[in-house]
Amino acid sequence: MPGRRSCRTSKQRGRRMSTFMPVARILFKRLTLDTDRLQARLARNPREAAHAIGDAAKRSSVAAQLVLGQILLDGRGTPRNPEAALTWFARAAHSGNAEARNMVGRCHEKGWGVPQNYVEAARHFEKATQLGHVWAKVNLAQILMRLGDPADRPRAFNLLREAAHAGNLKAINSVARFLEEGWVGPADPAGAARLYRIAAAKGDHWAQFNLATLLMRADERERAIILFTQAILASDTGFRRRIAPLLLEHPDLDLRRLGLDALARCAVAGDADDQYRYAIALKGGAAGVPDPRQAAPWFRRAADQGHAEAIVRCRRMAVIRDTLRRQIRSILHPGASRIPATPLLQPLR
Repeated sequence: MPGRRSCRTSKQRGRRMSTFMPVARILFKRLTLDTDRLQARLARNPREAAHAIGDAAKRSSVAAQLVLGQILLDGRGTPRNPEAALTWFARAAHSGNAEARNMVGRCHEKGWGVPQNYVEAARHFEKATQLGHVWAKVNLAQILMRLGDPADRPRAFNLLREAAHAGNLKAINSVARFLEEGWVGPADPAGAARLYRIAAAKGDHWAQFNLATLLMRADERERAIILFTQAILASDTGFRRRIAPLLLEHPDLDLRRLGLDALARCAVAGDADDQYRYAIALKGGAAGVPDPRQAAPWFRRAADQGHAEAIVRCRRMAVIRDTLRRQIRSILHPGASRIPATPLLQPLR
């Protein structure tokens, strides 16, 4: 019967469709580009992945545009190019991507590929916060505080509270700082310490440092030193660079030694300014007895990278060294021929 045949045909079609539909879904999933997968591919083979991600970005993949911007900003698998990075972040942001909009703000904040401009950075962070981006709230709050208008403090505090409720550790630490300093109301050291403990327990090094500072004031020195040490070990060069002078100025010798350790870790990372600062601290005995012998190779490393002040110091040290050699020679061997002086412009190694 025609009706039955058409019924069987429709059932057969249904079975065929149900057979093919899962395959179609799998294929679609394989072709989908997302930021996490692109980052994973980049980690495996930076150069090859950078090329493939660049092609995808040109085909208007927003995820690829975002990752390509980060690649160009960091110089992974391709030469570093902050200007091009900003261009790709802006293209992805134009498509409504909140992370890309936040990165455009970061470029303006830090001067990556564009002149530094806090006002322009704040404008982009504002747009990203409207899209629900948590880090943009933190970044906008920091910009408002940097601009220094006390009238902006309540807005900054509210932004940080929202980000803290979302679990952002930097925001939790910043809310604690507001409470500690009393920037939007009466100071609340106990409330600040409670929040510092929460963030410190989860590994935030600024929270560890701030909590340790409170503990030092409360004469809980041993606990404070443990936290200072944890913060230095777990942090990055930027943090160590900022806290080293604070610790080196402290009257407590153990804290000054921690400050010197923070400087040493910065110097090992290879920046000439850090190497010079570490050499100065060693030579001046910032954490104990002056140690010019240990300082000398760090002055030379900084000089090798073109650090002007380090070059001057190395030349002075060479002159002093040669003068001493000649004086000792003249005492031990009167009438001996003069020892040639070390050339002042020899390569520093």
